[in-house]
Amino acid sequence: MRQFFLISSAALSLFVGCATPQSVCETGAQNTCAKFHECAPDALKSNAEIQKLYGTNVAECETKVIAASKCSEKKEFNELCADTTKEYNLGKASECSDAIKAQSCADFNDTAKRPAACAEICK
Repeated sequence: MRQFFLISSAALSLFVGCATPQSVCETGAQNTCAKFHECAPDALKSNAEIQKLYGTNVAECETKVIAASKCSEKKEFNELCADTTKEYNLGKASECSDAIKAQSCADFNDTAKRPAACAEICK
């Protein structure tokens, strides 16, 4: 479950025009929800506690994750880091997102196979 939250703060790509902290946060939630609902085992997706966080479908998940992440309140990129004293690296976030999108579901569900770029987003 922790992996999915981390991905939501990291998963972003398709930066067209000017990316804002809010748009990056929302895109991360959208990407996380799409991959979660594609790849998570049915037993996990049917868990009531998981459904409170990720909903029962992609659209519900996006609404819940965007609200939980407080995307509308993000004014600075560093606010996308759990530790706001760290610097948010938009390039690494994009690399992380692309790597996660390219993962098979088996790799996505294996926390040991988290893309290296994901660990380099907030330094």
